[in-house]
Amino acid sequence: MGIKSKVGIFVLTCAVIGIALSVYVQKEPYSTEEVMDSLWDNYNVQSTMVGDTDPIIDVSVYNEEDIDKVESYLRSNLSDRDLEYFKLNVYRWSSDPKQFLENAQENSN
Repeated sequence: MGIKSKVGIFVLTCAVIGIALSVYVQKEPYSTEEVMDSLWDNYNVQSTMVGDTDPIIDVSVYNEEDIDKVESYLRSNLSDRDLEYFKLNVYRWSSDPKQFLENAQENSN
């Protein structure tokens, strides 16, 4: 094997390693915020909130039927670490402030 063949194999190997590394590095890291943002694309949610001081993930939905779907989605897409740290609170939104508060408190327990 000549020197040109060895250099060619070395260059080809470096190119393959470089491509593999760039694909690996471009893979988006997991983030709680990304999962929460994806709720807006997948479900008809009214609001989302990730507590900074209080470890709670708060989601209000328009339809009561969506509560179980959203909870299931969050349990499937959030990390185990997030699920251990945050308490999930998914409830039905209401334009009546009193009813809204009651819905939020009912599911927070």
